Amino acid sequence: MEYMGRWARATGKDSVRFTALASANQTSGGYIRKRGGDTLVFMLDEGQLAGVGPFTYRLDRQGHLTWLTGKGSTLQVEVRRVASVPMAQATQSFAKRPLGPLSPRDTARATIGGAEVWIDYSRPSRRGRDIFGALEPWNKVWRTGANAATQLNTTADLVVGGATVPAGKYTLWTLPSPSGWKLIINKETGQWGTEYHEERDLVRVDAKVETLASPIEQFTIAFDSGLLTFAWDKTRYSVVVAKK
Repeated sequence: MEYMGRWARATGKDSVRFTALASANQTSGGYIRKRGGDTLVFMLDEGQLAGVGPFTYRLDRQGHLTWLTGKGSTLQVEVRRVASVPMAQATQSFAKRPLGPLSPRDTARATIGGAEVWIDYSRPSRRGRDIFGALEPWNKVWRTGANAATQLNTTADLVVGGATVPAGKYTLWTLPSPSGWKLIINKETGQWGTEYHEERDLVRVDAKVETLASPIEQFTIAFDSGLLTFAWDKTRYSVVVAKK
């Protein structure tokens, strides 16, 4: 962020676009804009990481990052430069959480009537929070996981919740509601989980919802006896899935 901020500032322009590597063979595009004085805004809006940001941050006269905030973005980070790292305090802060991503990536796999089906998704944890109707509001489309959009791939046509899903790759979304839940299968793929476009929906199907006696700490997607299930906190919802 420091390097890109110094580069953007050196151009003398109020806004510049850039292309960055998102993986070994994919790129993402974005912009850096001035926001008064030495404050900059960084956003990725194209490619694999589209939707990451915005991050607002400041560089001092020497080009060193002094603070950064991700408030309002999908990565709610707050950064401050300090003279030295207080290791004792940092140790206590991280003692109760695992190293690495808070929402690790996982894959649910099944063979359904000869069709190979997999779902690639991130697994957020509850961490003492109330989830549906609170962290994830009612009547608002949820990414069905975390980070990048949850992907479904099938090698043969399926029937999901009574609707035909042709062989191919899709993204999965959820619409939670007190009056009934829906699973959304969308034709757009490869996007970040904040990039949902209703006009690309293939189908919306009703899901059966159950209240669990004990909360599920980490969001889990599974194939179970002809059902595709989703469980988190005290909620489990499911749809029937079969080969067409």
